Amino acid sequence: MLKSRTMDLGRSTSVRRWTKTAIECYKRGCVCSDCFYSNFFKGSSQRCQMKVTILELVRVLGRPEIENAPESIICG
Repeated sequence: MLKSRTMDLGRSTSVRRWTKTAIECYKRGCVCSDCFYSNFFKGSSQRCQMKVTILELVRVLGRPEIENAPESIICG
């Protein structure tokens, strides 16, 4: 049985709309290095789940309508 890609990255999320934070993450291609929240998870066993959320938003709602959007999301 095949798992969905979102399940491979972490828990699946329920999404309703593109938020400002989600759009900013999408614009960065889900690269956390310049993210406002990147320091929040330093030294913690928890990991950011935004990439999972972004992938689910794209799957359910499609890409956000923004200028200078990346062609793809960097996975890794």
